[in-house]
Amino acid sequence: MRLRSITKHVRDQNWFAVVLDFFIVVIGVFIGLQVSNWNSVRQQDQTEKVYIERIHQDLVINQDDLTQRIAYFSQVRTHALGALEGLDRPQKTLNLPFLIDIYQASQHLRRELGRDTYDEILSAGANNTISDVAVRKRLANFYRSIQAAIVTTKDATPYRERIRTYMPYSAQAAIRNVCNDIISTSPTGEPNIKLPENCKPVLSADEITRAVGKIISIDIRNDLVRRISDLDGKLIAFELMRERAALLDEYIKDIQK
Repeated sequence: MRLRSITKHVRDQNWFAVVLDFFIVVIGVFIGLQVSNWNSVRQQDQTEKVYIERIHQDLVINQDDLTQRIAYFSQVRTHALGALEGLDRPQKTLNLPFLIDIYQASQHLRRELGRDTYDEILSAGANNTISDVAVRKRLANFYRSIQAAIVTTKDATPYRERIRTYMPYSAQAAIRNVCNDIISTSPTGEPNIKLPENCKPVLSADEITRAVGKIISIDIRNDLVRRISDLDGKLIAFELMRERAALLDEYIKDIQK
């Protein structure tokens, strides 16, 4: 319509009208571009808010997960110290609690720390969607550092393998039957895992004596000491990761205000 109007005005040599029509076209194009840019910026801002909110939720879950790991491995460490103390006592005084400590000291929790939203941002090439460069750097530093820590905390020492190899199966089965991980599901679908505070496996006196004798015969003291040292390192790492997750989450909440 506007093109026909300009053509008519040119034929009529109505130059003022030609200039006016041209000006209207330019203004229309300019406004259209501005509206398009505004919509693009608004959409990017909305996408950024969604990603930031999801990262916040991931960090909350991470902190809960790390709190759970600290509680779990603290229980394992308590059993390990109990087992080490038992090795210093006469063999004839060792009974079912010693076997429980020996077995529970070998328990292990192996899983990844959640980073679904950050991985989605990277895979979609949407890193620049988060406009704040400082936030992008903090996210990259956080996930890079915890990934390195998680790799080391997933490892299990030889103690677990030796106990699961040499402890008589009947003793293992009885302990595992009532002392194994207690697993529930959080409202977000995340698994909650902990060890029971108390458990009472059913083993005969002969089975207990045989299992204690087998444990003493394989000389596990050095492996147990290494296990305790490994647990100390895991607990320190989990505490540091939890603190870093809390600091990053606090930073993200501050920039959203």
